[in-house]
Amino acid sequence: MKNHTKKIVNELCHYLGHDLDSPACMELHRHLEQCPECQAYIQSVKQTVKLCKNLHPDQQLPSEIKMRILKSLGIQLEKK
Repeated sequence: MKNHTKKIVNELCHYLGHDLDSPACMELHRHLEQCPECQAYIQSVKQTVKLCKNLHPDQQLPSEIKMRILKSLGIQLEKK
C-alpha cells in the first residue's frame, strides 16, 4: 500500500476510535490494497482537497460557518 493511502487509513481508524491493529482497521487496509475503485476515490479526494487549498490558501472559514457545518453533520468538537 502506498504511504499516502496508509496514512489516510490510519487517520480514518483514529477518527473512528479504532486501534490501528484492530480487525476493522486491518480489514480496511486489506480492502484498500486490493480495490482500485477505493484507491481512485482516495486519490480524487486528495486532489480535491489540494486544489481547494491552493485556490484560496490564505482564507479561513469563519468560525460561525464552521460550527454550523459541523452541527449539520452531527459533529461536535471536544471542549478544551
